[in-house]
Amino acid sequence: MLEFAILGFLLDRDMTGYDIKQMMVLRTSNFIDASFGSIYPMLKRLEKLGLITFTEIVEGNRFKKLYRITPGGQKRFLEWLQTPCTFSPFNLEFLAKLFFYKHLKKNDAILNIELFRGTVQDAIEKLSEIERAISDGMDPFEYASLQFGRSYYEMVLNWHEKLIDDLKFTALE
Repeated sequence: MLEFAILGFLLDRDMTGYDIKQMMVLRTSNFIDASFGSIYPMLKRLEKLGLITFTEIVEGNRFKKLYRITPGGQKRFLEWLQTPCTFSPFNLEFLAKLFFYKHLKKNDAILNIELFRGTVQDAIEKLSEIERAISDGMDPFEYASLQFGRSYYEMVLNWHEKLIDDLKFTALE
C-alpha cells in the first residue's frame, strides 16, 4: 500500500521524502501512514524499479532529493487504481486482544478498554484538526476518506463504550 500511496502523491506533483511524509500526516493518516524509516527505503526501491526518478536540489544550503514519477510509475499506479477493491478486514489487534481478555481480571480488562478508547478519541481529534486545517483544499474523494475515518473511529469508540457498560453488569472476575 505504501508503494501506491507514494506513487499517487507523486502523480500530483514532485516531492521530497519529507513532503511525502507531511502529505501522509495531513491527508491519509487515518488509513495509511508511514515513518521516514519506511518511506525512504520504499523511495529507493521504487527508483530501482524505474517507477520514480529524482533530481538533487539545493534548498537552504542543503541537498535534497526531489522525486518524480516516471511514465512506468504512472502506468503501474493507474493499473492498481483501476483494479476493483475487495473487502478485507483491517488488522484489528484490539479485537485479537479483546478476544482473550477473559484471561484478565474484569477490572483490568475494562481499564485496557478504557485506555484504548482514549487512543481512539485522540485519533478522532486528530482528524478533526486536519479537517479544520485543510478541508477547503481537499477534493471530494480526499474529504470522503477523512469522513470515513472519523465515522469508523466514532463507531469503534461507541462500540467499546457499550462493551464497558455491558461488562460492568457481568459476573466475570
